[in-house]
Amino acid sequence: MPTVQSWPALLDQLLNGESLSAKQATALMQGWLSEQIDPVLTGGLLAALRAKGVNGEELAAMAEVLREACPLPASRPSIALVDTCGTGGDGADSFNISTAVAFVAAACGANVAKHGNRSASGRVGSADVLEAVGIHLQAPQEQVIGALPSAGVTFLFAPGWHPALVGLAPLRRSLGVRTVFNLLGPLVNPLRPEAQVLGVARPDLLDPMAEALARLGLRRAVVVHGQGGLDEASLAGVNSLRLVKSGVVSSDQLDPEALGLQLAPIADLAGGDLATNQAILEAVLQGRASRAQADVVALNAALVLWAAGLTDSVAAGLSLAQQAIANGAGWQALERLRAALPAPVAG
Repeated sequence: MPTVQSWPALLDQLLNGESLSAKQATALMQGWLSEQIDPVLTGGLLAALRAKGVNGEELAAMAEVLREACPLPASRPSIALVDTCGTGGDGADSFNISTAVAFVAAACGANVAKHGNRSASGRVGSADVLEAVGIHLQAPQEQVIGALPSAGVTFLFAPGWHPALVGLAPLRRSLGVRTVFNLLGPLVNPLRPEAQVLGVARPDLLDPMAEALARLGLRRAVVVHGQGGLDEASLAGVNSLRLVKSGVVSSDQLDPEALGLQLAPIADLAGGDLATNQAILEAVLQGRASRAQADVVALNAALVLWAAGLTDSVAAGLSLAQQAIANGAGWQALERLRAALPAPVAG
């Protein structure tokens, strides 16, 4: 591991636009977790890394350190899991699409271990809306994992699973800008899912995130950047994809119109405050949402079903997801999770 005196050299390297080697990225993350690096220097390193642009090798190396700091629980069931956690940060203020997707995919037979957090900005985060519908965010880890066999879905509230990051939280909040840690969150699900659908808000993140997922050994994954800047597949036009399959990354596109869906602007997917987002989540899962709301969830759930290996095509997954939304099966999945992780009674 580099000595304290070498951290400025890494900063200088980043300021010169030079990428870190995997060994350097590993050492940097270890230095952050062990609080070896002065907070002012840490701020400079995070800013320089963002300005340079992070690559897949750097992301995978840092993610491995965070994974090692959060050992795989012994109670992790020996079933294939899929995550629907993305990077956020698209500024679209849409409703909680990936959260709805998790329940619809579970209703279609996927085993979903959704990793998420509260909102870091004005948006309502996945944890916020799930807490509002009665899910206990801070249930014991054994209970969270134990929900999977009965519910087909569970939620891992990130702060409760990554204590090593607690020391960095005040600095990240004080910086007030998105950093590499926002990109690492979706890569460090404590249950190590074999598959994932990961949304990114910028097209330049497609390749590094896909490379990172491939390096981390996921069997199948989809990285998606939605038309109109959404960090989900959108209905506004053709979406950009990176497909990861057995370590190989390929490029593809996803055209909702070609799948028989009606195009819709990003504004049709708008959320609002917590009560609004809760109402939309419930409406989608109970089969009474607007056409655009239901369609965008079905489209993204179709990607999850492909990643989980349950379908051979997005079209086949779309049909299954649409049926699960129409008949309220997604809501039944949420009710099963709520029964497994009931919110504590106040007082």
